[in-house]
Amino acid sequence: MEKCTTIQRLRKPKIADMSIFDWVTSLIGAFIIGRAFGIKSFLEWLIFVILWIAFGVAAHWAFNVPTMFGYYLGINEKPVRKECVV
Repeated sequence: MEKCTTIQRLRKPKIADMSIFDWVTSLIGAFIIGRAFGIKSFLEWLIFVILWIAFGVAAHWAFNVPTMFGYYLGINEKPVRKECVV
């Protein structure tokens, strides 16, 4: 087994086999972009975050990048993960 890279170590903690790091960074990105667009109300934020996630799912599907969320939605096969040693 090979040694883990920094990104592999960051992606190790998971919920429902999905990387917590990936979700947190995506939502931070949504927050930054949402602030730039001047989103203020809760409903606007809710719609924006749902669209943000939908865009991410569509982009992964379009570029044929399998994700666990896509697997749960039934749009791709379960992603193959390389094991590494911390």
